[in-house]
Amino acid sequence: MMREDIQLAVVGAGPAGCTAALVAARELDVVLIERKSEIGSPVQCGGFLPEGGELEALLPRARLPEELKEIPKRCILHHTRLQRIYSPSGMSKEFAVAGRVLDRRSFDRHLASQAARAGARILPATRAALLEGGLELSGHYSGRLRPRMIIGADGPRSTVSRHMGNPLQEMGICLEYEMADVDIDSDAAEMFFSARYAPGGYAWIIPLGPDRANVGVGVRSSYLSGQKLPDILEGFVHGHPQAKEKLSSGEVLAVMRGLVPAGGSAGSIHKGNMILAGDAAGHVLASSGGGIPLAVVAGRIAGELAIEHLCRGKSLSEYSSRIGREFGRELERSVQIRKMVDVAMRSDRLINALFAALSPEQMKSVMRAQIPSPLSSREWSIK
Repeated sequence: MMREDIQLAVVGAGPAGCTAALVAARELDVVLIERKSEIGSPVQCGGFLPEGGELEALLPRARLPEELKEIPKRCILHHTRLQRIYSPSGMSKEFAVAGRVLDRRSFDRHLASQAARAGARILPATRAALLEGGLELSGHYSGRLRPRMIIGADGPRSTVSRHMGNPLQEMGICLEYEMADVDIDSDAAEMFFSARYAPGGYAWIIPLGPDRANVGVGVRSSYLSGQKLPDILEGFVHGHPQAKEKLSSGEVLAVMRGLVPAGGSAGSIHKGNMILAGDAAGHVLASSGGGIPLAVVAGRIAGELAIEHLCRGKSLSEYSSRIGREFGRELERSVQIRKMVDVAMRSDRLINALFAALSPEQMKSVMRAQIPSPLSSREWSIK
């Protein structure tokens, strides 16, 4: 049983929570609480992360933590140099993107280990329920904590966010295989758009090596029309004209599921002594589903502000403005882009037309949450 007053409780030990705990523990008494029995497991995302130079172009106003730019080799499964995008017609366009494919289990544990070395106490296999004046812990560790401040980094269905009064965000739902003995281009992270094979989202092949890959689909439930996600993924692997040539002879080694916020920032990311970071705050680029860079930056901001608030009296209301300065523009534009292309996502004919209107460089700008001129035309507007 634990009954104690502490300075900071961080709920959730993903990239956002671990980074916040790592930064804050340098000056504060920090407890990092994770409901999963193993930090980083089960894996719930593809693990693709651009290299440092690409991240600087993606988030030009953000101060990127070293934990995001310099990642230990043991946490990187593979490097890619291209991003290739397929239209429903089978046409593809590609552009240069230097990328890393992370071993998320290893990466998340690396961040948690760094937080522990900085002084944070780690409580895995433990759930945190918010009560008036504190946290009720259950699971491997139990008892009550009375933190002066709480950082909610507890994922898409955040308990802390709900306690703050936020409604459930719009979600993408993802299902992914790790596959072996596939015939892929190991230099390219590939995305496939099709109303038939990935309704309201896209499918992907992310190389893990010469003949291994993460293969998945991410869709929005409003586009499913009664379809089951496992059937959609099987249809992609064995039925997509281009993908089946690469995948149909492969073997599935693991099945992974997850949710991805698709609606941008949560209604409120600060209330009282609580702030949100990462998926819990909707810190995900809605145009691509990419969340690791934003999560780590948000975790750094949250950890720094926790020190300033608890040691020097800085108001937590500063949090929203700091997030806005560092990546708010990219986050808002990603939602704009998603809404602009929503009009095309129900029709392969419209997806093909949009694909034809964009050059490879314009596609790259979309991945960076920049709006190219073809997307801003009235034809694709949501007015």
